[in-house]
Amino acid sequence: MKKISLLLLLFFLVQSFCLFAKDDKKKSSLTADRTLEIGLLNFNINFANSFITITDILQDVIVIDLDKLAEGFKLNLGVNMTPLFFNFNSKQGWGFGFSTNVEAVGIINLSGNMLNLSEAVKDNSDISGAIFSSFTVKTYFDAQKYKIKINPSLFCALAYITPPSNMPSSVVYTLDYTDGTVVSVDYAVRIYTAYSFEDKSITPNVMPGFDFSFGFEYPVAKEIGLTDIIPLLDFDLGFDLINIPFFPSTMMEYKQIKGQIGKDTPIKLINKDDDDGESLFSPDEKDSGRKQVKIYRPFKIFVHADWRPFGGTKFLTITPQIGYCYNTLYYQPYSFEGGLNACLSFGGLFKIKAGFNYIDRMYINSYGIVINVKACEIDVGADLRSQNLIQVWSGSGFGISFGLKFGW
Repeated sequence: MKKISLLLLLFFLVQSFCLFAKDDKKKSSLTADRTLEIGLLNFNINFANSFITITDILQDVIVIDLDKLAEGFKLNLGVNMTPLFFNFNSKQGWGFGFSTNVEAVGIINLSGNMLNLSEAVKDNSDISGAIFSSFTVKTYFDAQKYKIKINPSLFCALAYITPPSNMPSSVVYTLDYTDGTVVSVDYAVRIYTAYSFEDKSITPNVMPGFDFSFGFEYPVAKEIGLTDIIPLLDFDLGFDLINIPFFPSTMMEYKQIKGQIGKDTPIKLINKDDDDGESLFSPDEKDSGRKQVKIYRPFKIFVHADWRPFGGTKFLTITPQIGYCYNTLYYQPYSFEGGLNACLSFGGLFKIKAGFNYIDRMYINSYGIVINVKACEIDVGADLRSQNLIQVWSGSGFGISFGLKFGW
């Protein structure tokens, strides 16, 4: 039975290739690219943690392995929504459009030393987040053999969670036995919002910022004659700079929560009569104020290749990519990114997508389908994700996406 199923699958792929692996210039009116395109309610929602999986939750008796805390606790939340976008694609190799976007991200990264009560001095953890809204103008044009994209964006930070400027991180943990037992967790979180805590209203002290993205693609294999020698090697190279900083968005109004668990002086465990009676739990200090903070969106650089192994047709496109990210929401802002994506296109009417990437400090195994009848296109996707490579398929994180386009 398995052999029959495998043969049927192979026959289906061969027939699909024979039907759809044609030159792009011969597209029918149904599969040709849209000249005018409007997108509505495109979104992506994702969640990942390093402690509990779906398998743990679905058990009759939930068993939690506390030994996992020795590796720390990580939690990432993300929402990316594009309520509206518009594109115009000319037949002369140029186009323009615009898009609106709202993006929210939350990050908790607690140290394993703190959760496991291991000896450490000033061990740092991440607690941060941001909400951005943006308006982007999209343009592209052909310059000889290059396809160039320039996308300037006006963005505004609606909320921003950051430690105060005099603190190295939101949470600082210490357990030291050098001059007696000293254990403490100092936490300080400063929350900037577009809402004034004093006036109880939306504040005008939020200024937008400006950044832009730039990219190009070049058909390297064809231009150097490699495709003529080895038809299998038909690929384009691309380079993208995303959110190149120009002007930051600024905010003024903040609410600060600060406190300490433990003591920054040695704890007296033997001579209780000499103890000063100070509590190990100092009360929270809450205050609001005004201090300008400059906020940038994460900056990324990517190099990728679009390889079409079936004679240059778009029946199968394989895209490896590698990149770099600078994100100030993390205590260590630098990280490398990369991955591999593949797309099967059946004449443009139906696409199957899959990928495995390390993006935004998470391993993401993604799948998606696209149904396109020119007048309407539906794009649905899902993924499994985790901060740990081994836990990607364990159900510790997931993401869903949906896109809807109309045009002709």
